[in-house]
Amino acid sequence: MRIIDRLRPLAGVAAIATAASLVACGINRNGGDAHPSSSGSVPSTASPTSTSPAPLSPSPTSSVAVPSPSSSPSVSPSSEVQAWPGVPATPVAAHEAWPAVEGRNRDRQLDYKGSGDPAVRLPAALGDDLSAYAGQEITWQACGEGIECATMKVPLDWENPGRASLDIALTRKPSATPGRGPLFFNPGGPGGSARPTIRALPVDVVPGYDLVGWDPRGVGESTHVECGTTEQTDAAFLADNTPDDEAETTARREGWMGFAKQCRDASGELLDHVSTIENVRDLDLLRHLLGAEKLNYLGWSYGTFVGATYAELFPERSGNLVLDSAVDISIPSPPLLGVGGFEKALQHFADWCAGEASCSLGEDRDAVLNRIDTFLKGLDATPVAAGERKLTQSAAALGIGAALYGTAATYPRLAAAIQQAADGDGKALLASFDAITGRQGTGWTTFTYAFPSISCTDRPDRGIDAAAKDLSDHAAEAPVFAANLGMLPMCEYWTADSAPNLKLTAKGAGPILVIGSRVDPVTPHDHSAAMAAQLESATLLTWEGEGHAVAFSRKSTCVDEAVVKYFTAGEIPADGTSCPAR
Repeated sequence: MRIIDRLRPLAGVAAIATAASLVACGINRNGGDAHPSSSGSVPSTASPTSTSPAPLSPSPTSSVAVPSPSSSPSVSPSSEVQAWPGVPATPVAAHEAWPAVEGRNRDRQLDYKGSGDPAVRLPAALGDDLSAYAGQEITWQACGEGIECATMKVPLDWENPGRASLDIALTRKPSATPGRGPLFFNPGGPGGSARPTIRALPVDVVPGYDLVGWDPRGVGESTHVECGTTEQTDAAFLADNTPDDEAETTARREGWMGFAKQCRDASGELLDHVSTIENVRDLDLLRHLLGAEKLNYLGWSYGTFVGATYAELFPERSGNLVLDSAVDISIPSPPLLGVGGFEKALQHFADWCAGEASCSLGEDRDAVLNRIDTFLKGLDATPVAAGERKLTQSAAALGIGAALYGTAATYPRLAAAIQQAADGDGKALLASFDAITGRQGTGWTTFTYAFPSISCTDRPDRGIDAAAKDLSDHAAEAPVFAANLGMLPMCEYWTADSAPNLKLTAKGAGPILVIGSRVDPVTPHDHSAAMAAQLESATLLTWEGEGHAVAFSRKSTCVDEAVVKYFTAGEIPADGTSCPAR
């Protein structure tokens, strides 16, 4: 999800994914599974199964024959001669990158190196080269009904594998009719954990494939980013993002600057190594360890960026890739917030409300939008009660945006939540805000910390002044959300530099299927069209409905059958194919 794409946002507003991505896929974040420990052991009565590739040559520059792992029958033998897993044939630095943006990372706190000892303790490296990483065993153990868990080791720094390692949490749901190998999933975010997604997907949703997910570095059950206390996080995420005076502007600045410093204090050098480029190198290692010659993959939202980046760095190892609800890869630095997509979705909701007797917010589109805008602006001066907390202007706007992730079936609940808040009870809208940002109970989840860590490492920003101008430029396009959601300077004060901003074309990769929803509040359909146009071998499939993330989540027989046919028979729809909303 890069969620809103740069709150990619908050969502990936978790876009967000976990919130966003998991919300998008209709999956409950709270699974209750037994999770692996740092050593990878999981309480289980089942016998573990292991995947054990033969060790590779210790020279990371040599080409070697990769033998087939001796493991489960669903693993396809790998007999090709190839470079080390995780090492692109063309070095990352040699790939075409977007030109550097003017004022790149102008206001980031790059001189701040942290205070005290980080809470995140990095595991020791497996060795000084990649041989031990490429030769490790994956041991699966039951960790919940129908799913298995494991842990793999990856180098903290792929260019210096002897520095330290990271633990990457893995989840698998074996096929009842194995034979096609692993099908990898990423639920979005960034910051989304794979475990709830794999747990919720039906066995053999794509016949013959084991369903495999991983928590990317910095996320969930993997070695993950830590930040400050609940109070420190509150000071950033609950700041007034539409400041009316210098005091409110100062509070927002200090809140986000303090949050960024606390993340550095707690996470240390991990913050410098959580980019999507490093994530896909981990994914290629996982592909190798599970014995797959090619990566077959489905990614939602931010997961489309993961898939496109993989196809760019490893085109020769890319199999069938489905990129659903694509983020915008056509520009080097996206706007602060994807308010335009939210606004279009809100207009769609307003049209529904105007024609629905049970919705009392207005008799036509303009009346509904004006009512919502007036309500939100009123919260700026006078927040309403939400249990023991308060519903503020920015929180309410983001809560409405989160509710727009779904289809029209969710509209009655959104209308009721807005009306309840207007009547003085903001609990429902605040709950929506909490879901999208990762707030849970009296604290915040790892998603809240992983989202900015990955987002801000992936792409540069142009500083506070440029972010304010971006928001102003979107005012006409998104009059409700631009004015009421405001600016969250999440990356502008970050303490880590951004990774290379690669121009993704996936030259040399096989056919790629890109799916876009016609009314998507997080990643508008234009983003999917742009991705399909930029990736040289991509085909665009459009679902004529509303909501975020389509495949296996919107009950579209047309889309789901197309995806299954692509993975099982290699047949891809004609470019520009459209599937009906219902």
